[in-house]
Amino acid sequence: MSEAIRYIKGTDIKRVPVDPVTLQVLGGAFKMIAQEMGIVLYRMSYSSIIRESEDLGAGICDVACRQICESENSPMHAGSVGGYIKGILHRLEGNIHDGDVIIHNHPYYGASHTPDVQISIPIFYQGKHIGYSAINAHLVDVGNAGAGVAIDARDIYAEARIYNALKLYEKGKLNEQLWTMILDNVRTPSMNDNDIHALIAAAEHGKKRFLELVEKYGLETVFSASEEWLDYSERMLRKEIAKIPDGVYHAESYLDDDGVNLGKRLKVSTTVTIHGDSLTVDLSGSADEVMTAFNVPFEGSTRPAINTVIHDLFLDDALHTEYIPQNEGLERPVNVIAPKGCIFNPNFPRASSARFNQVNRMADCIIRALAPVMPERVAAGSSANIHYIVYSGFNKEAGEYWVYGEVTEGSYGGRHEKDGIDTIDCIIANTRNVPIEETEWHLPLLVERYEIRPEKAAPGKWRGGIGVIRETRFLDDGILGCEGDRHFDSPPGLFGGHDGLPANLVKNPGTAEEQVMPSKVSADFFKAGDVIQVSSPCSGGYGDPLERDPELVLNDILDGFSLLEDVEADYGVVIHADTMTVDYEATKALRASRKSA
Repeated sequence: MSEAIRYIKGTDIKRVPVDPVTLQVLGGAFKMIAQEMGIVLYRMSYSSIIRESEDLGAGICDVACRQICESENSPMHAGSVGGYIKGILHRLEGNIHDGDVIIHNHPYYGASHTPDVQISIPIFYQGKHIGYSAINAHLVDVGNAGAGVAIDARDIYAEARIYNALKLYEKGKLNEQLWTMILDNVRTPSMNDNDIHALIAAAEHGKKRFLELVEKYGLETVFSASEEWLDYSERMLRKEIAKIPDGVYHAESYLDDDGVNLGKRLKVSTTVTIHGDSLTVDLSGSADEVMTAFNVPFEGSTRPAINTVIHDLFLDDALHTEYIPQNEGLERPVNVIAPKGCIFNPNFPRASSARFNQVNRMADCIIRALAPVMPERVAAGSSANIHYIVYSGFNKEAGEYWVYGEVTEGSYGGRHEKDGIDTIDCIIANTRNVPIEETEWHLPLLVERYEIRPEKAAPGKWRGGIGVIRETRFLDDGILGCEGDRHFDSPPGLFGGHDGLPANLVKNPGTAEEQVMPSKVSADFFKAGDVIQVSSPCSGGYGDPLERDPELVLNDILDGFSLLEDVEADYGVVIHADTMTVDYEATKALRASRKSA
């Protein structure tokens, strides 16, 4: 360190040396503060999307809006915490006080999308503003045109009520009229009331725990440690990027449509340029913004999604024994190009609440683009998809709506020396599934089927993962909305692996009233007794199927992942049906003839 006095960015706090032991202790403490904030929220929350799915993110930021730490919940939530605060300051710069509680969800000022509402609480120490404790989560309703989902919204005002850096509390005093106005403009006032209180409690917990660190170790030591960890994360990422050959790597894909112009495909184009110890992700060539909610907020969703997939590719925990925290330092080596007016960087006031399938597909393209130079770290095409289905109806006894949001799990593609993971959120998504008992206990819904899709897995040396199939029956009249995609193309195989299977959404399957539905639905009426069936994509296989261990092929048949009648064609494996054993000589001969042909 230079002998000249150095200061923490945006402050008059001196940067001082921190011994290795204290540095490790504080690094662990930063991580646990963010984790504890998330725990407080999902244990207090009333809505299942937070309480069960953990669709949330938390962190501590310094006054320069840099994330010191983030929780290990949804990457889209956790990675956007600092962006929300930057957005808040466009309105409140110079007007931040001890005791303020700020609510924000503006997608053009840092929010990941309008349903993700953040509570930010400034942290003061001895009269000095030193940072922010902040946490955001998906509220089941924010005044959308359709309960929970509004695909056909033409602008942000049609898709939600906008909370643009509003103070719920100012210097400790509650703004009761603002609170009432917020609850008067949603379908689920009692649930939102409790969830917002839980968000405030979680942010207060983060503030309390951070101030305890400052009291114990001192302001200079705590913030000097945070600087060291930011620099360390940057160094580690640069070190890994530098191992990849310089070059330009490209992959692309196509989304179904914008939810209104059905069948008009939307291009996702990703070009990754490696130069020394830094990289650029260029989204030029991707589809233009659309006149529906199928756009992506740049600061709150596009950038955090790219940061997440780069972190996963280069700094996977399984490959590094040392602790590498997720913080703002990981953003420094990564440049993002998204031309203004494209689907990944729309112009105000384009609606943008239905943004998840785009960033998941973008992340999948980045992985496939880098596959030639990182074959041991990538997966074949994953589901790269969610079907976020919102069920709702009016509860006459309570005098308000019930609204239930459910994320349908997908799957991962096959990977180097590993089969794809079945029935799980993948890539950028990280929510938990909602148990059937939770759904049926609280809501007029009956889950009649919830299982692994019955189709075979995509063949490969390492097979692709399989998605889920779920059927839910309305017991009362209600409304359904869905934010989905990937009904028209399959997750691609890699290095000779086969492609997977697309998703689908069907109303009243197997009946005279069966209706194949589009991937995006704003607000369709369902009468009591109607059933919705959703099937998530099955992912691609990795590597030549003729190289798969025959015993693994046999196990796949026994486990229902492959069909006996298909394995000779798919894998070149001969199995005796009477004894269910592998004929190794016949398999060797069949594979040799297949390879020579």
